[in-house]
Amino acid sequence: MSGALAGRATAPRQPRPDQLSLRERTWIGFLAAAAPDIDIVFTLFGHVTYLENHRGITHSLLLMPLWAWLLAALCAVALGRRYTWRAYYGVILLGIFIHILGDLITSYGTQILAPFSNWAPGFNTTFIIDPWFSGVLLAGLVASLYWRPRVGAALGLAAVTALVLFQYTQYRTAVGVADGWARAQGYSQYTAEAYPQPWSAFNWKLVVDHGDVYDMARVNLRRDTVPADPGDDAGLLRRLWAAYPPVEDAVWERFARFGDETVEPLAREVWAQDEMAFFHWFASYPALRQVDQRNGDQCVVFEDLRFRLEGMDSPFRYGMCRGSADDGWALYRMLDNGERHPLD
Repeated sequence: MSGALAGRATAPRQPRPDQLSLRERTWIGFLAAAAPDIDIVFTLFGHVTYLENHRGITHSLLLMPLWAWLLAALCAVALGRRYTWRAYYGVILLGIFIHILGDLITSYGTQILAPFSNWAPGFNTTFIIDPWFSGVLLAGLVASLYWRPRVGAALGLAAVTALVLFQYTQYRTAVGVADGWARAQGYSQYTAEAYPQPWSAFNWKLVVDHGDVYDMARVNLRRDTVPADPGDDAGLLRRLWAAYPPVEDAVWERFARFGDETVEPLAREVWAQDEMAFFHWFASYPALRQVDQRNGDQCVVFEDLRFRLEGMDSPFRYGMCRGSADDGWALYRMLDNGERHPLD
């Protein structure tokens, strides 16, 4: 929706014959904003390849002008050469740019300097699925369609920008809470961080990173009472709603990259395998999930705590398995139900 709004907000009042109409700008902007996710084709080359390239070259600020030109040329040919590529270029460039901005505000990471760097920053202001964010965009689109096209779209974009700025203020507050807790514990060498969580701009995951050890807690910045226990039979949404207590009632948990001393040597051995290099790059807070037996093999499972959510399986758990101490390690994607999927 953001691409459609951008296309409508920047439309000329009276387009010239060589300029796109408002309707055409709406559809071209919408499609252009969806175009970067064409990187799903990397799944054809394996899960690890997709993970390494998702939000990569198609989300690069450096390559954005090139992609816009290619798509503009394609539109000019595919749509009967009614317009030259120049008529499409601006709205396509804007659509791609607004998609990249929308990904940057999440926690996943976006390789904005690809292919020259795989650095993948994320601003950590907005949860990846945010009904408030989507609702504001939808309201702006409705206002643009049924009220004043340019003004409604511009107001929608302004409103969603204001929402993200508000979320940023909550992010800074959450980081301050994590930092304050760490100081109260007497820690001196650490990094405090916060990650947006579902449902509310006030729900946050707090992280105090000590290197190979992490302290984490879930909080709601505005609550003053602990939510009632939803019960074991509660649905996912109710469990998530109740998972974030007030700051003063936060329950801090400690996680270790390599587990406790009983499994640390084994965890370090697996972590040092060349096949785990992709996870070294990807994971912000890699931690040992478990050491277990799967199909008769010994398995060492790691997860990225950045994506751990109450009541949900993490989509990013990886590890290695072997049949005996004399066998080599094999790389797998791990599931909570005991299943594993081999990775190339």
